[in-house]
Amino acid sequence: MSAAELPVAGERFLAQARIALGLSENTIRDYRTCLRHLAAAAQALGVALPEGLGPDEASACLGWLRSARALSAASLAQCLVAWRMWMRFLVEEGQVAQERLTLTPAPKLWRSIPDVLSPEEVERLLAHPPPGRMQPRDRAALELLYALGGRASEVVGLGVHDFKDGESLVILRGKGGKERMVPLGERAAEAVRAWRLGLRRELDPQGRREELLLGARGGPWTRQGLWQTVRRAAQLAGIAKPVWPHLLRHSFATHLLQGGADLRAVQALLGHASLTTTERYTHVDAARLRDIHRRCHPRG
Repeated sequence: MSAAELPVAGERFLAQARIALGLSENTIRDYRTCLRHLAAAAQALGVALPEGLGPDEASACLGWLRSARALSAASLAQCLVAWRMWMRFLVEEGQVAQERLTLTPAPKLWRSIPDVLSPEEVERLLAHPPPGRMQPRDRAALELLYALGGRASEVVGLGVHDFKDGESLVILRGKGGKERMVPLGERAAEAVRAWRLGLRRELDPQGRREELLLGARGGPWTRQGLWQTVRRAAQLAGIAKPVWPHLLRHSFATHLLQGGADLRAVQALLGHASLTTTERYTHVDAARLRDIHRRCHPRG
């Protein structure tokens, strides 16, 4: 089996996940990659799929992917989710025994504290959209990423009709097609209006495109294009550490909590199904809390 091949029934599993679970095409694409990672790891380690995959073998495959493929903790966690779903599908098809369903628990490593930008770094980033003809779009995209705390796919997928109540509210469509309403600040709204009333009208003079953010030729913009814009803006802003779209989502959540926002409100804004996912953002402000305790507590 080559590394490019999917494990047994891989395509049937992905088709079922798309139809029965309503997963987005981006998620299906990611799960396909996860299954190919499994095939490569199993081939390298001599694990027979699917009958030979148990907790120990799954852990070994994750370790191989971490060392040989340099996958991040988040990518490894996503792989394990996809593998578990694939194994469950095989159990339902009668191809794998029920006892093979449990693979391995997520290691503590996956609860790592997300990196964030400081408010000052965010301001510098937003002030440096890449120069050129598409700068109005890039400025709007950067403002939207931070103002909404949206995922890259959610921001790229915004439609012109997703802005409500005088552009003060935005509908975001998250994983599984779930919708949530997020307020939009005035500065971000101004950037969106400048883009919509200016260059976007030139690119779509008949108003036929539903997408808010368009490519240079008037077609839909891509996540890859958004990534490039964010990286270029970070370079122009003189931010040395790696910056990618999801980092602005981490920063959005952290800055809200630092400002006193309720954890459940942040959960709703991020579209997290579980509060546990949101709680990891509470760790990043530990230094500030220790400083407050030291200065204010009678026995600090």
